[in-house]
Amino acid sequence: MIDGPKPSGKLIPKIKRGLSMRCPNCGDAKLFRAYLKPVEHCPTCGVNWGEVRADDGPAWASMLVAGHLTAPVFHWVVFKTEIPTWASITAISLLLTVLCIVLLQPMKGLFMAIIWAKGAPTSG
Repeated sequence: MIDGPKPSGKLIPKIKRGLSMRCPNCGDAKLFRAYLKPVEHCPTCGVNWGEVRADDGPAWASMLVAGHLTAPVFHWVVFKTEIPTWASITAISLLLTVLCIVLLQPMKGLFMAIIWAKGAPTSG
């Protein structure tokens, strides 16, 4: 199980802290030491974040959200403009890639917060 304080209280504040890439327990410290590498322990409250594994959930959620945000742009570019096909495919691919990269870290924070708050099994 996870070392440090056990989850208590409401889930929504923990989710908001995870999405903002802060410790879901205290909200004071950073949740990540690198782009997708969580800190081992929160320096403020002591939760062991190194044991919480989000696996493929954040990538799936990032692609899902990016696809839904890009669908109206795709429709507009393909059906409402005279942009050449190669240019529209390039622009939409770049947009999807950027959105996925931007969304991945907050989504990992979200999944880590939910996993921790619900007491789901962790690695180790």
